[in-house]
Amino acid sequence: MNNRNVNDLYKAWTEDLIREDLKKRSFNFSVLMENFVGDFNIGSVLRSCNAFGGKSMYYYGHKRYDRRGTVGTHHYTSMVHLPTRESLLELKNDYTFVALENTVPGAQSIYDFEWADNSLIIVGEEGCGITNDMLELCDKFVYIPQYGSVRSLNAAVASSVAMNDYVTKYIAKNGNK
Repeated sequence: MNNRNVNDLYKAWTEDLIREDLKKRSFNFSVLMENFVGDFNIGSVLRSCNAFGGKSMYYYGHKRYDRRGTVGTHHYTSMVHLPTRESLLELKNDYTFVALENTVPGAQSIYDFEWADNSLIIVGEEGCGITNDMLELCDKFVYIPQYGSVRSLNAAVASSVAMNDYVTKYIAKNGNK
């Protein structure tokens, strides 16, 4: 008896076929990381974007990363580097910018938040968060309520919570993909 909760559908597929199928089945959200320092977080966010069926992954900042942390998901979910502010601004044509930031006054609890279908979930590096320049571009602000003694979640964990929330609410509203 197989009690795993993952689908081994892709076990014998080629990378091209997997990418093509994921593209057809993806949700219409994407994730943008800003100025991440740690390779672990970059790889972890990319893996979660793949796991939750994100359409795209973007990175804004000056960082090359060690792809080994993605455990191969970089073959299926590409990460697009945005080298300039102009390339970042082009995304405004396609996405509603949603800052995942717990320090912005007026941010809405993720529990009550309604995601736009075309949400771009923006996550900043731990410690400094999302820069003021990026926050000025954001359309909406959301935070994850916390009940312990730490001030914030790990960036990869926080983005995973947000992606799961998006998918859960999308499926509840529209049915399973």
